[in-house]
This record gives sequence, C-alpha cells and structure tokens, in this order.
Amino acid sequence: MRFAQLQMAHDFYVTYAKKARFATKIRTTTFDKITKAPINQAIHCNRDVIRESRVKAPTQKNTISATGCKARIYVKFDKDVQDWVLLKVDLMHSHPCSPKKAVHYHEYRQLTMHMKCVIEDNDEVGIRPNKIFLALSNEVGGPSNLGFSEKDLRNYITARLRNNNVNADVREMMSYFRRMKDINPDFFYTVELDDECKFKSAVWVDARCRASYEYYGDVVSVDSTYRRNRHGLPFVSFVGVNHHGRSTLLGCALLGNEEIASYEWVFSQWVKCMGTAPQCIITDQCRFKYHAIKNTLPDTRHRWYIWHIMNKLPSKLGGYRRYGALYVDLNNIVWNSRTEESFEDNWADFIDEYNLHNNTWVSDLYDDRRMWIPIYFKGEFWSAMRSTQRSESMHAFYGGYLHSKTSLVQFVHEYDNVLGFKEQRELEDDAADSKGMEEEKLVNDTILCVSYDVHFDHSTQELRCECNLFESSGVLCCHCLEVFHSYKVYKVPSCYVLPRWSKKIKRKHTYVKSSHDISRSDESHVAFKGLCAHFYSVAQEFVGDDEETTLPHVALEETMAKLAAHHAKKRSESVSKTQTNIGS
Repeated sequence: MRFAQLQMAHDFYVTYAKKARFATKIRTTTFDKITKAPINQAIHCNRDVIRESRVKAPTQKNTISATGCKARIYVKFDKDVQDWVLLKVDLMHSHPCSPKKAVHYHEYRQLTMHMKCVIEDNDEVGIRPNKIFLALSNEVGGPSNLGFSEKDLRNYITARLRNNNVNADVREMMSYFRRMKDINPDFFYTVELDDECKFKSAVWVDARCRASYEYYGDVVSVDSTYRRNRHGLPFVSFVGVNHHGRSTLLGCALLGNEEIASYEWVFSQWVKCMGTAPQCIITDQCRFKYHAIKNTLPDTRHRWYIWHIMNKLPSKLGGYRRYGALYVDLNNIVWNSRTEESFEDNWADFIDEYNLHNNTWVSDLYDDRRMWIPIYFKGEFWSAMRSTQRSESMHAFYGGYLHSKTSLVQFVHEYDNVLGFKEQRELEDDAADSKGMEEEKLVNDTILCVSYDVHFDHSTQELRCECNLFESSGVLCCHCLEVFHSYKVYKVPSCYVLPRWSKKIKRKHTYVKSSHDISRSDESHVAFKGLCAHFYSVAQEFVGDDEETTLPHVALEETMAKLAAHHAKKRSESVSKTQTNIGS
C-alpha cells in the first residue's frame, strides 16, 4: 500500500488497530540528515518489548503487560515516486486482542468536538462532572460507547476550563474584562494591584447594571459573606430592588483582603462608575465596612442586616435555660416596638427578665441599636428592602452557579449567567404584568389584630399611617386604602403612585442586553455549535414522517461525499506543494 503522507499511513494503521482491538505506538522514526524530514517509521503493537523498568512496580501507573508481540508495520518514503510505501507488515499477535479492553486504551480515549462543547456548557452552569459524564453516557447508550472515561472528562475541565495559578487566573480574568469592554464600551472594570504588581482587588459592572442603577440605586444591599471561589477571595455583590420588588444586580467586586482600605477602594470605584452614591446602604456587622462607608459615603444612610444578628442568637444565647422564651420575647421587641421609647423600656425589662446584664454581646447590640432596630428607621425610605431578605436570596441564587472550585475567570463567566438569568426574570415579570398578575396571600392560623392611626385631610387628600409603610417602601398600606374607601376616594392620588414602582415607564436598561462573553470558546467550537443549531432546526422539520426523514439523510450523505472530495483535493494540493519545496 502507498500513501501520499506519513500521517495518512499512521492514521490508517491506527484505524485498523482500533477495529482489530489493539493499541499502537511509534517505535522508531528516522530523519534525513540534510533536510531533517522523516524518511521511515516503524509502528508497533504497544505490547511489543519486555523491558525492565527502573520504577518500582507498586508506584507504576497505567502499566501495560508487554508480551514481545511482533505485530507491526514499517513505512518508508519512496524518493522516486514521492510517496510513502509499506515495506513490512506483520499482522500476527502473540496475545489475544480484547474488544472490551481496547476501548479503554489511552490511545483511543478522546473527546469529540460535540462532547467538548457539551462539557463546557454544562460545567459553565455548575453541573458536576459525574452528572455530565452520566448524561453523555445516556446519550450514546452507555459509558462503553463514549470512547473516554470520567477521569478524561475531569482532566479536560481542569486543564481547559480551570486554572490553579492565581496569577494566570487573573490574566484570564483581565482578558475577559477587555473582551466585555470591546463588546460594550459602557462595561466598567478596574483592578487594583499591589507594589509588586500582584492582584489585590477588582470591581466590574455590566452595562445593563449601570443603566438600571438610575432607577434602582436608591437603596443598595452590599454583602461579602459569599466566598465561593478557588482562591478564597471575598466576593462583594451590590444588589438593588427592581420595580417588581425582586433583587437586581448592580455590580460586584473581588477583594484581596477584608480591610478598611480594600473596602474604601471598592466603594469609591463603584461610586465612580455609577456617578452618584446611593441614598441608603445595608451591610452586615463588619466593622471594616462600617468605617469604609463612613469615610467614602458620608451622606449615605447605613444600617445592618437583621438576619446576620438574629442568626447568631443560638450560638450567643442558646446556652440559657429559658432560651425558647427568650428568643420569642426578643423577636417581639425587635419587630413590634411602636416607638423608640417603648423599645428601650421593653429592652430594659427583657434584660432584667433573663438576667443579661453581664452579657457583653447583648450590651453591644443595644449600644448599636440605631444600626439595626427597625423602629429607628421609621419614616425612612428603604424601597421595601427588608434587611433580612436580599442577602439570603442572593446566597441561594449564587449557590446554583458558583462553587468552591470556581476559578476567577469561571467566576466572572458565571456572573455572566447570573446577569442573564436576572434579565430574563425581569422580562418574564414585565410580560406577566402586561396581562395582569394574580396576588398571592398567605393566611396564618393565628391572626394578630393591631390598630393603627391614619391621619387624613379630606380637603387635600393627604394621609399618613402610623405603620409608615408608604414612607419606608413607597407603597400605600391597606389601612390607607380602607380610609380612602370610607371617604369614597376611589382613585389613588398621583402623589401616592411613585414612578419607582410604575410598570408603565420605559426604563433605559431594558434596551441594554447583559454582556455575554462569546469568545470564551474556541472559534472551531463556535462554528461547530452554529452548524449543530442549523442541523437541529432542519431535523425537527422532518421527524413527522418516515418518507420525509430520508430526505435530510440523503442530503447529508451527498454533502459528506462532497466534503470528502474537497479534503482529498486539498491534501493533493498540499502534497504537490511540499514536493515542489523539497525539489527546490
């Protein structure tokens, strides 16, 4: 047999070996002393020679027992004809060839382009490798038909998609930022380096997030308790509330450390991006954040998450004998105090009742009461952002995308997915509003009746309720609506319909799509996915009838034949060009 190129001879023998159920290896290759081009090559069965290994047997991995097998081919370059000829072929093996083992030989374990695309897409959305392997196995009728192992899949994810080196990871992340800036100039990013030019912190804000800040940046939640990335860097998320009352993303940051200077840099860069500071901000009890906000956002009203504090009760007070009653009483005081004076009186009674005078943690809570007790924020606008809900909901949300092995570049890619999901959710809510939404009501077994005073001026139609719901969230309470009804006011005055919650306003950010990194895959993968999408759209039109199904099959076979002829022509032209160069 003769072949136009050495690689073609090698590929032919490997294909034969795969069908005959054995593995090959290149034993020797001889090169021309002048041109340095190969002139002959011996390709053997991989169980050809018995050699003594210098590595002790227990430490060897993936060992193959040699049997002195003579199966091989010898291919040589024919200068006269300018092609490659098989001079020696031995097909006899000194060992049985196993179909079951052959599929697991390293030489034949490879990932197809389709498999790589599926793996990348699934890993991108946080699906575990074992689940990806199981799904691919089901697709081809079992793992033995895949042509690779779960370990190969994991190795591909580790080598291709993740990076253990923080400096290389930062370089990849910077490349991502630059690509996003090219896609949309309004994408904002900035990176802080130390004196040795090593990564310290980064802030980035998507173009859609920047546009939405104009509408939802009045009250912002800032949380850094979520640190789910390979390098353990704290992740800071800026979260607002959209006109549907749902959490919306307003930017994020990665910190090298949690110190005052780091937070000051992050807050100052984020405000620089947005143009103005928020009216109000909610954080955890972190003292570093407290001082950083005081220094960089002096005019912003600051409060703490209640849930961070209340979640500490079991660890701080759980040892008390009457903890159950203590917990109920404390919740009642925190949430149901009607005035500052009543809260302080109730707190003093609470301390006496449970003898907590010497408890430092409880004493500190009281000293900091103006940072977290709701009654001290009465009458202030907080866009219906209860200090318990936003951080909890974002933790649950990020948990579906990010995990402890997420690299930095994966982290920002997953943030892409988070933005895309949030954008889609807002579009769905807008669509649902356009056709009318049903109101869900939660009815408890026990109804607590509390009276509130509503002050109403019939001449000006101004009213104010003691519950302060409108002042704090911008939405009229049921008490006010009942008063309107009693006085036959059947249309809510326009001053009580805030543009902040209006569904009729066209907001600029709805015309801006979240940036998505289309360059994260190889160009060949992008082309492959485009072809597959085309194939799928064609296939779904021909599955209803057996006669119609044969049409795309015939068309594809004709296309494959044309493609094979095209490849052969290109190889022939390549060989001809190579021969001309050798002659020269």
